[in-house]
Amino acid sequence: MPHFIAKKENIKFPLQEGDFIFHNYFIDEKYPSQGLISVTRGKDLFFLRKNKHPLGFLFKAEKNTRPSLTGHLKDALSILSKHCEIISHNLSKNTPKQTTNSPFLLNPADILTQCNQPFMLEIGFGSGRHLLNLARKNPQLLCLGIEIHTPSIQQVLRQIEILNLKNLFISNLDARILTQILPSNLCEKIFIHFPVPWNKKPHRRVLTKDFLTQALRILAPNKTLHLRTDDEIYFQDALSLALNTHQSSFSINKNIAQEIISKYEARWIKQQKNIYDLEFKSLHFDQEISSNYDFSFPYSKEFNFPERIIEKDFFIHLNARFFSKDSILLSISFGDFNWPNTRFIQIDHQNHLIKFLGQPPLAIPANIKAHKRLITYLENQ
Repeated sequence: MPHFIAKKENIKFPLQEGDFIFHNYFIDEKYPSQGLISVTRGKDLFFLRKNKHPLGFLFKAEKNTRPSLTGHLKDALSILSKHCEIISHNLSKNTPKQTTNSPFLLNPADILTQCNQPFMLEIGFGSGRHLLNLARKNPQLLCLGIEIHTPSIQQVLRQIEILNLKNLFISNLDARILTQILPSNLCEKIFIHFPVPWNKKPHRRVLTKDFLTQALRILAPNKTLHLRTDDEIYFQDALSLALNTHQSSFSINKNIAQEIISKYEARWIKQQKNIYDLEFKSLHFDQEISSNYDFSFPYSKEFNFPERIIEKDFFIHLNARFFSKDSILLSISFGDFNWPNTRFIQIDHQNHLIKFLGQPPLAIPANIKAHKRLITYLENQ
Protein backbone atom coordinates (compact mmCIF):
# COMPACT_ATOMS: atom_id res chain seq x y z
CA MET A 1 0.00 0.00 0.00
CA PRO A 2 1.49 3.42 -0.95
CA HIS A 3 2.53 5.49 2.06
CA PHE A 4 5.25 7.65 3.52
CA ILE A 5 6.58 8.33 7.01
CA ALA A 6 7.51 11.88 7.95
CA LYS A 7 9.39 13.25 10.95
CA LYS A 8 7.66 16.62 10.57
CA GLU A 9 4.98 18.11 8.33
CA ASN A 10 4.12 21.64 7.30
CA ILE A 11 0.99 21.28 5.15
CA LYS A 12 -1.24 24.34 4.75
CA PHE A 13 -4.84 23.84 3.64
CA PRO A 14 -6.32 24.29 1.15
CA LEU A 15 -3.50 23.09 -1.12
CA GLN A 16 -3.82 22.75 -4.89
CA GLU A 17 -1.28 21.15 -7.20
CA GLY A 18 -1.82 19.56 -10.59
CA ASP A 19 -5.16 17.75 -10.71
CA PHE A 20 -5.46 17.53 -6.93
CA ILE A 21 -7.03 19.78 -4.31
CA PHE A 22 -6.33 19.04 -0.64
CA HIS A 23 -9.26 20.77 1.02
CA ASN A 24 -9.18 20.30 4.75
CA TYR A 25 -7.80 18.40 7.71
CA PHE A 26 -10.25 16.70 10.08
CA ILE A 27 -9.04 15.82 13.59
CA ASP A 28 -10.09 12.50 15.10
CA GLU A 29 -12.29 13.11 18.16
CA LYS A 30 -10.83 10.18 20.15
CA TYR A 31 -7.25 10.41 18.88
CA PRO A 32 -6.40 14.10 18.36
CA SER A 33 -2.89 13.36 17.09
CA GLN A 34 -4.32 11.78 13.94
CA GLY A 35 -6.97 12.58 11.37
CA LEU A 36 -8.14 12.67 7.76
CA ILE A 37 -7.23 14.88 4.79
CA SER A 38 -10.02 15.42 2.24
CA VAL A 39 -8.80 15.28 -1.37
CA THR A 40 -10.50 15.70 -4.74
CA ARG A 41 -9.28 14.92 -8.23
CA GLY A 42 -11.90 16.10 -10.68
CA LYS A 43 -15.18 14.59 -9.50
CA ASP A 44 -13.49 11.93 -7.39
CA LEU A 45 -13.24 12.45 -3.62
CA PHE A 46 -11.12 10.43 -1.21
CA PHE A 47 -9.37 10.75 2.13
CA LEU A 48 -5.78 10.34 3.19
CA ARG A 49 -5.12 9.20 6.71
CA LYS A 50 -2.50 10.81 8.96
CA ASN A 51 -1.60 8.50 11.85
CA LYS A 52 0.81 8.87 14.73
CA HIS A 53 3.99 6.80 14.19
CA PRO A 54 6.99 6.08 16.47
CA LEU A 55 9.16 8.07 14.05
CA GLY A 56 6.66 10.87 13.46
CA PHE A 57 3.59 10.52 11.21
CA LEU A 58 2.38 7.91 8.74
CA PHE A 59 0.43 9.11 5.67
CA LYS A 60 -1.60 6.56 3.71
CA ALA A 61 -5.01 5.96 2.10
CA GLU A 62 -8.25 5.78 4.05
CA LYS A 63 -9.32 2.31 2.93
CA ASN A 64 -13.05 2.94 2.40
CA THR A 65 -12.51 5.84 -0.03
CA ARG A 66 -9.26 4.66 -1.63
CA PRO A 67 -9.04 5.64 -5.34
CA SER A 68 -9.59 2.80 -7.80
CA LEU A 69 -6.30 3.70 -9.49
CA THR A 70 -3.21 3.23 -7.32
CA GLY A 71 -1.40 5.82 -9.40
CA HIS A 72 -3.76 8.58 -8.31
CA LEU A 73 -3.18 7.66 -4.66
CA LYS A 74 0.59 7.68 -5.14
CA ASP A 75 0.43 11.05 -6.91
CA ALA A 76 -1.57 12.60 -4.06
CA LEU A 77 0.82 11.26 -1.43
CA SER A 78 3.82 12.45 -3.45
CA ILE A 79 2.43 15.99 -3.49
CA LEU A 80 1.91 15.96 0.27
CA SER A 81 5.38 14.53 0.85
CA LYS A 82 6.92 17.70 -0.63
CA HIS A 83 5.62 19.54 2.42
CA CYS A 84 7.06 17.05 4.91
CA GLU A 85 10.41 15.97 6.27
CA ILE A 86 10.36 12.41 4.92
CA ILE A 87 12.01 9.48 6.67
CA SER A 88 10.87 6.71 4.31
CA HIS A 89 8.37 6.00 1.52
CA ASN A 90 7.38 3.45 -1.13
CA LEU A 91 6.11 5.94 -3.73
CA SER A 92 7.79 4.43 -6.78
CA LYS A 93 7.15 5.69 -10.30
CA ASN A 94 3.70 4.83 -11.66
CA THR A 95 3.21 2.09 -14.22
CA PRO A 96 0.70 2.68 -17.08
CA LYS A 97 -1.93 0.35 -15.57
CA GLN A 98 -1.80 2.29 -12.28
CA THR A 99 -2.99 5.48 -13.98
CA THR A 100 -5.44 4.25 -16.63
CA ASN A 101 -9.01 3.11 -16.00
CA SER A 102 -10.33 0.36 -18.22
CA PRO A 103 -13.62 1.35 -19.91
CA PHE A 104 -14.72 -2.24 -19.34
CA LEU A 105 -14.51 -2.02 -15.53
CA LEU A 106 -17.86 -0.67 -14.31
CA ASN A 107 -18.95 1.07 -11.13
CA PRO A 108 -22.58 0.67 -9.91
CA ALA A 109 -23.85 3.69 -11.86
CA ASP A 110 -22.21 2.36 -15.05
CA ILE A 111 -23.83 -1.04 -14.52
CA LEU A 112 -27.31 0.46 -14.37
CA THR A 113 -26.61 2.38 -17.57
CA GLN A 114 -25.29 -0.66 -19.44
CA CYS A 115 -27.83 -3.21 -18.18
CA ASN A 116 -30.89 -1.53 -19.68
CA GLN A 117 -30.88 -4.21 -22.39
CA PRO A 118 -30.84 -8.03 -22.40
CA PHE A 119 -27.66 -9.37 -20.80
CA MET A 120 -26.00 -12.47 -19.37
CA LEU A 121 -24.33 -12.53 -15.97
CA GLU A 122 -21.52 -14.66 -14.55
CA ILE A 123 -20.78 -14.43 -10.83
CA GLY A 124 -17.28 -15.35 -9.67
CA PHE A 125 -15.63 -15.87 -13.06
CA GLY A 126 -12.14 -16.78 -11.76
CA SER A 127 -9.72 -17.23 -14.67
CA GLY A 128 -12.44 -16.00 -17.03
CA ARG A 129 -12.33 -18.91 -19.49
CA HIS A 130 -16.08 -19.49 -19.41
CA LEU A 131 -16.94 -15.77 -19.39
CA LEU A 132 -14.64 -14.91 -22.31
CA ASN A 133 -16.05 -17.79 -24.35
CA LEU A 134 -19.58 -16.63 -23.50
CA ALA A 135 -18.84 -13.14 -24.85
CA ARG A 136 -17.14 -14.47 -28.00
CA LYS A 137 -20.09 -16.74 -28.83
CA ASN A 138 -22.71 -14.04 -28.18
CA PRO A 139 -21.31 -10.83 -29.72
CA GLN A 140 -24.79 -9.31 -29.98
CA LEU A 141 -25.51 -9.75 -26.25
CA LEU A 142 -24.12 -7.78 -23.32
CA CYS A 143 -22.13 -9.99 -20.92
CA LEU A 144 -21.35 -8.91 -17.36
CA GLY A 145 -18.82 -10.64 -15.11
CA ILE A 146 -18.70 -10.16 -11.33
CA GLU A 147 -15.53 -10.92 -9.36
CA ILE A 148 -13.96 -9.61 -6.15
CA HIS A 149 -10.48 -11.13 -6.74
CA THR A 150 -8.39 -8.28 -8.17
CA PRO A 151 -5.80 -10.40 -10.07
CA SER A 152 -8.63 -12.27 -11.83
CA ILE A 153 -10.24 -8.96 -12.78
CA GLN A 154 -6.98 -7.59 -14.20
CA GLN A 155 -6.36 -10.80 -16.14
CA VAL A 156 -9.78 -10.74 -17.80
CA LEU A 157 -9.58 -6.99 -18.55
CA ARG A 158 -6.33 -7.67 -20.44
CA GLN A 159 -8.01 -10.48 -22.39
CA ILE A 160 -10.94 -8.23 -23.30
CA GLU A 161 -8.51 -5.84 -24.99
CA ILE A 162 -6.44 -8.60 -26.63
CA LEU A 163 -9.56 -10.28 -28.04
CA ASN A 164 -11.12 -6.90 -28.93
CA LEU A 165 -14.39 -7.77 -27.20
CA LYS A 166 -16.92 -4.94 -27.15
CA ASN A 167 -19.76 -6.69 -25.32
CA LEU A 168 -18.03 -7.83 -22.10
CA PHE A 169 -17.88 -5.73 -18.93
CA ILE A 170 -16.55 -6.41 -15.44
CA SER A 171 -17.47 -5.24 -11.93
CA ASN A 172 -16.07 -5.94 -8.46
CA LEU A 173 -19.38 -5.20 -6.74
CA ASP A 174 -20.69 -7.88 -4.37
CA ALA A 175 -23.13 -10.00 -6.40
CA ARG A 176 -25.60 -10.11 -3.50
CA ILE A 177 -25.83 -6.32 -3.67
CA LEU A 178 -25.78 -6.15 -7.47
CA THR A 179 -28.84 -8.35 -7.88
CA GLN A 180 -30.85 -5.96 -5.69
CA ILE A 181 -30.35 -3.07 -8.14
CA LEU A 182 -30.42 -4.75 -11.56
CA PRO A 183 -33.61 -4.29 -13.62
CA SER A 184 -36.26 -6.99 -13.73
CA ASN A 185 -36.85 -9.45 -16.59
CA LEU A 186 -33.81 -8.55 -18.73
CA CYS A 187 -31.25 -11.21 -17.83
CA GLU A 188 -30.94 -14.09 -20.30
CA LYS A 189 -28.91 -16.36 -18.00
CA ILE A 190 -26.98 -16.32 -14.72
CA PHE A 191 -23.94 -18.55 -14.19
CA ILE A 192 -22.51 -19.42 -10.77
CA HIS A 193 -19.75 -21.93 -11.39
CA PHE A 194 -17.85 -23.46 -8.48
CA PRO A 195 -18.56 -20.81 -5.85
CA VAL A 196 -16.75 -20.92 -2.50
CA PRO A 197 -18.90 -23.37 -0.46
CA TRP A 198 -18.64 -21.62 2.92
CA ASN A 199 -20.12 -24.74 4.53
CA LYS A 200 -19.15 -23.56 8.02
CA LYS A 201 -20.41 -20.01 7.36
CA PRO A 202 -23.36 -20.43 4.96
CA HIS A 203 -24.49 -16.82 5.46
CA ARG A 204 -21.43 -15.80 3.41
CA ARG A 205 -22.54 -17.77 0.36
CA VAL A 206 -23.66 -16.10 -2.83
CA LEU A 207 -26.62 -18.44 -3.26
CA THR A 208 -29.04 -17.77 -0.40
CA LYS A 209 -32.82 -17.52 -0.19
CA ASP A 210 -32.76 -13.73 -0.63
CA PHE A 211 -30.27 -13.92 -3.51
CA LEU A 212 -32.37 -16.54 -5.31
CA THR A 213 -35.44 -14.31 -5.02
CA GLN A 214 -33.58 -11.42 -6.64
CA ALA A 215 -31.95 -13.64 -9.29
CA LEU A 216 -35.32 -15.01 -10.41
CA ARG A 217 -36.64 -11.42 -10.54
CA ILE A 218 -33.92 -10.17 -12.89
CA LEU A 219 -34.16 -13.23 -15.15
CA ALA A 220 -36.53 -13.01 -18.09
CA PRO A 221 -39.41 -15.53 -17.97
CA ASN A 222 -38.26 -19.11 -18.71
CA LYS A 223 -34.58 -18.14 -18.42
CA THR A 224 -32.33 -19.88 -15.90
CA LEU A 225 -29.73 -19.58 -13.17
CA HIS A 226 -27.08 -22.29 -13.59
CA LEU A 227 -25.22 -23.48 -10.49
CA ARG A 228 -22.27 -25.81 -11.06
CA THR A 229 -20.41 -27.16 -8.02
CA ASP A 230 -18.22 -30.03 -6.86
CA ASP A 231 -19.34 -29.59 -3.24
CA GLU A 232 -22.17 -31.98 -2.35
CA ILE A 233 -23.19 -30.07 0.79
CA TYR A 234 -23.51 -26.86 -1.23
CA PHE A 235 -25.50 -28.71 -3.89
CA GLN A 236 -27.87 -30.25 -1.33
CA ASP A 237 -28.42 -26.89 0.35
CA ALA A 238 -29.13 -25.26 -3.03
CA LEU A 239 -31.57 -28.05 -3.84
CA SER A 240 -33.32 -27.40 -0.51
CA LEU A 241 -33.71 -23.75 -1.53
CA ALA A 242 -35.44 -24.88 -4.71
CA LEU A 243 -37.71 -27.32 -2.89
CA ASN A 244 -38.66 -24.80 -0.21
CA THR A 245 -39.65 -22.16 -2.74
CA HIS A 246 -43.46 -21.90 -2.99
CA GLN A 247 -43.42 -22.43 -6.75
CA SER A 248 -40.31 -23.59 -8.57
CA SER A 249 -39.03 -25.28 -11.68
CA PHE A 250 -35.53 -26.72 -11.72
CA SER A 251 -33.40 -29.41 -13.34
CA ILE A 252 -30.48 -31.48 -12.05
CA ASN A 253 -27.53 -33.09 -13.80
CA LYS A 254 -24.49 -34.94 -12.49
CA ASN A 255 -21.08 -35.34 -14.13
CA ILE A 256 -22.18 -33.86 -17.46
CA ALA A 257 -19.26 -32.46 -19.46
CA GLN A 258 -19.20 -28.76 -20.34
CA GLU A 259 -17.76 -27.07 -23.40
CA ILE A 260 -15.32 -24.97 -21.34
CA ILE A 261 -13.47 -26.55 -18.40
CA SER A 262 -11.34 -24.55 -15.98
CA LYS A 263 -7.99 -25.91 -14.76
CA TYR A 264 -9.55 -26.50 -11.34
CA GLU A 265 -12.48 -28.44 -12.77
CA ALA A 266 -10.05 -30.51 -14.84
CA ARG A 267 -8.18 -31.36 -11.64
CA TRP A 268 -11.41 -32.37 -9.88
CA ILE A 269 -12.48 -34.55 -12.80
CA LYS A 270 -9.06 -36.22 -12.75
CA GLN A 271 -9.61 -36.89 -9.04
CA GLN A 272 -13.01 -38.41 -9.98
CA LYS A 273 -14.95 -35.89 -7.91
CA ASN A 274 -18.64 -35.56 -8.69
CA ILE A 275 -19.77 -32.38 -10.44
CA TYR A 276 -23.36 -31.24 -9.85
CA ASP A 277 -25.48 -28.94 -12.02
CA LEU A 278 -28.67 -27.31 -10.74
CA GLU A 279 -30.68 -24.93 -12.93
CA PHE A 280 -33.43 -22.71 -11.52
CA LYS A 281 -36.00 -21.43 -14.02
CA SER A 282 -37.74 -18.06 -13.77
CA LEU A 283 -41.49 -18.62 -14.08
CA HIS A 284 -42.94 -15.12 -13.99
CA PHE A 285 -42.71 -11.65 -15.42
CA ASP A 286 -41.75 -9.57 -12.38
CA GLN A 287 -42.60 -6.02 -11.44
CA GLU A 288 -39.89 -3.46 -12.18
CA ILE A 289 -38.03 -1.96 -9.24
CA SER A 290 -36.95 1.63 -8.80
CA SER A 291 -33.25 2.39 -8.42
CA ASN A 292 -33.95 6.04 -7.58
CA TYR A 293 -33.89 7.23 -3.99
CA ASP A 294 -32.91 10.57 -2.49
CA PHE A 295 -30.20 10.06 0.14
CA SER A 296 -30.06 13.75 1.08
CA PHE A 297 -30.46 15.13 4.62
CA PRO A 298 -32.14 18.23 6.03
CA TYR A 299 -29.68 20.60 7.68
CA SER A 300 -29.36 20.77 11.44
CA LYS A 301 -26.66 22.23 13.68
CA GLU A 302 -26.69 18.99 15.66
CA PHE A 303 -26.69 15.43 14.39
CA ASN A 304 -26.68 13.10 17.36
CA PHE A 305 -27.73 9.47 17.32
CA PRO A 306 -26.82 6.31 19.27
CA GLU A 307 -23.46 4.74 18.50
CA ARG A 308 -25.23 1.48 17.62
CA ILE A 309 -28.68 1.02 16.11
CA ILE A 310 -29.64 -2.60 15.45
CA GLU A 311 -32.92 -3.62 13.85
CA LYS A 312 -34.09 -6.89 12.32
CA ASP A 313 -33.08 -6.04 8.75
CA PHE A 314 -30.57 -3.18 9.02
CA PHE A 315 -28.08 -1.55 11.35
CA ILE A 316 -26.20 1.73 11.84
CA HIS A 317 -22.85 2.03 13.62
CA LEU A 318 -21.00 5.28 14.29
CA ASN A 319 -17.31 4.45 13.77
CA ALA A 320 -15.71 7.84 14.45
CA ARG A 321 -16.17 11.61 14.48
CA PHE A 322 -13.72 14.06 12.94
CA PHE A 323 -13.69 17.85 13.33
CA SER A 324 -12.42 20.81 11.33
CA LYS A 325 -13.09 24.53 11.76
CA ASP A 326 -16.47 24.60 9.99
CA SER A 327 -17.36 20.92 9.52
CA ILE A 328 -17.93 17.65 11.28
CA LEU A 329 -17.21 14.36 9.55
CA LEU A 330 -19.02 11.18 10.62
CA SER A 331 -17.72 7.76 9.61
CA ILE A 332 -20.63 5.31 9.72
CA SER A 333 -21.20 1.70 8.75
CA PHE A 334 -24.80 0.82 7.92
CA GLY A 335 -27.20 -1.22 5.85
CA ASP A 336 -27.35 -4.99 5.57
CA PHE A 337 -25.65 -7.08 8.29
CA ASN A 338 -23.99 -9.40 5.77
CA TRP A 339 -23.03 -6.70 3.25
CA PRO A 340 -22.44 -3.47 5.19
CA ASN A 341 -20.97 -0.35 3.65
CA THR A 342 -18.96 2.41 5.27
CA ARG A 343 -19.52 6.03 4.25
CA PHE A 344 -18.73 9.54 5.42
CA ILE A 345 -21.38 12.12 6.24
CA GLN A 346 -20.27 15.75 6.30
CA ILE A 347 -22.01 18.33 8.47
CA ASP A 348 -21.00 21.57 6.76
CA HIS A 349 -21.95 24.48 9.03
CA GLN A 350 -20.54 27.11 6.68
CA ASN A 351 -22.84 26.11 3.80
CA HIS A 352 -25.66 24.70 6.00
CA LEU A 353 -25.49 21.24 4.44
CA ILE A 354 -25.49 17.65 5.62
CA LYS A 355 -24.60 15.14 2.92
CA PHE A 356 -22.99 11.83 2.07
CA LEU A 357 -19.58 12.43 0.56
CA GLY A 358 -18.74 10.76 -2.74
CA GLN A 359 -21.24 8.62 -4.60
CA PRO A 360 -24.57 8.12 -2.78
CA PRO A 361 -25.25 4.68 -1.30
CA LEU A 362 -26.95 2.10 -3.48
CA ALA A 363 -30.74 2.20 -3.25
CA ILE A 364 -31.19 -1.22 -1.66
CA PRO A 365 -33.82 -1.74 1.09
CA ALA A 366 -31.40 -1.94 4.04
CA ASN A 367 -29.61 1.28 3.03
CA ILE A 368 -32.90 3.11 2.54
CA LYS A 369 -34.21 2.03 5.96
CA ALA A 370 -30.96 3.12 7.62
CA HIS A 371 -31.13 6.52 5.91
CA LYS A 372 -34.76 7.04 6.97
CA ARG A 373 -33.82 6.23 10.56
CA LEU A 374 -31.04 8.84 10.47
CA ILE A 375 -33.55 11.37 9.13
CA THR A 376 -35.80 10.79 12.16
CA TYR A 377 -32.91 11.62 14.51
CA LEU A 378 -32.21 14.81 12.56
CA GLU A 379 -35.84 15.88 12.68
CA ASN A 380 -35.89 15.44 16.45
CA GLN A 381 -32.74 17.44 17.22
